[in-house]
Amino acid sequence: MIHFTDENALPSLRRFLKQQNIFACRISCLLQSYGILYDFLSFYIQTDENGAPVGAAAKYYADLTLCLTSQSDLDEWREFVTMLGAHSVLCEPTLFADKSCQTGTVMTLKKSRDQSGITLPQGYALSCQPDLKALYQLLKGSEAEDFRVPAYEDFLLDLSHKLRHNTAACAVLLYRDTIAAAALTVAQDERSAIIGCVTTARPHRRKGLGSFCVSALINMLHDRTVFIMRDKDRHETFYRQLGFENTSSFTLYEA
Repeated sequence: MIHFTDENALPSLRRFLKQQNIFACRISCLLQSYGILYDFLSFYIQTDENGAPVGAAAKYYADLTLCLTSQSDLDEWREFVTMLGAHSVLCEPTLFADKSCQTGTVMTLKKSRDQSGITLPQGYALSCQPDLKALYQLLKGSEAEDFRVPAYEDFLLDLSHKLRHNTAACAVLLYRDTIAAAALTVAQDERSAIIGCVTTARPHRRKGLGSFCVSALINMLHDRTVFIMRDKDRHETFYRQLGFENTSSFTLYEA
């Protein structure tokens, strides 16, 4: 059965989200960032006949993230998604195996990867507190078919809020006070993090700046498990060189 998460159900949800996967990280990040008191965000937990949690979900505006297990009742989740009227659903591929969806690969940073030897590129300065308007302009200039940036007001409110609550982080390289390259997490909690944006301004490309920003960001994340989500046909070599390996996959279903 799927239950709406209130104060009484919060401890059970938090325990369930301690598992190490990318979907649990996204839901945990939203919970840590905003709690359960906002109208635009709601949490749900699925339990088995014994009351044990076997799945969880977070609905952020019209976007739904599901964290499933092998014990999850997938038919109930499919009915729930239809009833809830979500615009998009991010989850494991098993839920919508019979539908046309965008699919991709989850990569995880190998534990043995050492990022301590990175050297700051000459002429650049590293910052973890950039001007967010300038950062947005850099990301906007890097938009592509598989990388879309939200409206500026939404970006600013969400990222600034997460930075204050330690549920996002960024590493940028400045060149003469202009952002030349950046990497940032789109979600993180105390256990894991998801790197979601890596980009370099056109005049500074092919100098290894994107790789440096990712390595610097990984150092900032300390002992967290670090994930990235990528299109299944793109960027694999770039992330493998940084110590990531393919570990699972995801589906983005748009209703």
